Amino acid sequence: MFASGTAARSLRRAGVGADEVIGEEDVQKLLAIHASGPSVLSLYMWVPVDVAALPELSARADDLLKGAAEGTGGQRALKARSAERQTAQSLVHLHGREWMGHTAAVFASHEAGLAATFALPCLLPDRAVLAVSPHVRPLLVALQRCPAFQAVVVDRQHTWLFRVTGDRIDAEAQSEAAGVRDHRFGGWYGLESYRVNDRVAELAHRHYRDTAVMLEHPAEVGRLPLAIGGHEESVPAFLAALPGSVRDRVAGTFVVDPHTMTPARVRALAAPVIENWVHERERQLVERIMQEPPGGLGAVGLNACLAAVNQRAVAVLVVPVGGLLPGFACESCGMLATHPAACAHGPSAVRPVPDLLEEMAVATRADGGEVVAVHDPPADVAARLRFPLARIQAPG
Repeated sequence: MFASGTAARSLRRAGVGADEVIGEEDVQKLLAIHASGPSVLSLYMWVPVDVAALPELSARADDLLKGAAEGTGGQRALKARSAERQTAQSLVHLHGREWMGHTAAVFASHEAGLAATFALPCLLPDRAVLAVSPHVRPLLVALQRCPAFQAVVVDRQHTWLFRVTGDRIDAEAQSEAAGVRDHRFGGWYGLESYRVNDRVAELAHRHYRDTAVMLEHPAEVGRLPLAIGGHEESVPAFLAALPGSVRDRVAGTFVVDPHTMTPARVRALAAPVIENWVHERERQLVERIMQEPPGGLGAVGLNACLAAVNQRAVAVLVVPVGGLLPGFACESCGMLATHPAACAHGPSAVRPVPDLLEEMAVATRADGGEVVAVHDPPADVAARLRFPLARIQAPG
């Protein structure tokens, strides 16, 4: 039986277009779906920007779907899940053109009434997984490596605030500060011009402060990274006016003429800023883990990380972007292992899972931790711990 039929019905989004991007709330709904057996099919497939390649999508999807049977009962399991395969193939056939230039994520389960699709903003490895719940690790990768963000463009009198989500950019706000009369009307010996310039600087500083206050609200977007653009002389002055709570969100800056920009131009200039910020955060995290002394707040390698996950000690789990790693999970205590006999409840209590890394990621998130994907993590998987473990022993 399913834990939440409502969650499955709320995700029935067959035919979602490329402008509908996965969100954290969608991941949570998918995580609420659990089947009594491997009856949930998850398909991820890159759709190139090439109309001539569209007829090949069905064949590519079929090859991936056949591979999903591995570790879940072979061809017998795959044949039993023919309804899911047909649903996935129908969605690929109907909506492949809408997904061009994106990785398509397709979820199908006849038992749950689930037929959900998403267009992911990142290029991700192709895969298909048949399991008791949706395979969400690639979705977490997309949210992390191609996050939604805000782009702010400022000059001394104006502010333009945009929100970028995937290929979509929306104008959220625009403001104009009070000005002064033309500088050309200064008095004798430039005294009036001096006063006007001083007033301009004062009003600009006030405008920057007002913009900073605007960026602190609303609360629901308060954690989005910021890319700040404008003229070379205005951006540093604006950065200096930001309070710490906003400055911590600044991913970087870019130069753009506010009066000739277009939303598309803003997105094109801001996107590399965010990409560099993501990569730098990943590098710093891995470096921090590798600098931990033995017995400290770092765990490197599958065995150490499995033990840390099972003891609910993981603050940040670092996993690879691609790949699947089969393993086992105990139905009684939730213990994850590489061998069915590792749990004290015995082999009869465990079930095979197609991807241990997926199970580790889901368990880490359930415990309040964070999951970060990198292309080449140390020893394939690593973790930063909440507390040092006296002994980390392999569960499998």
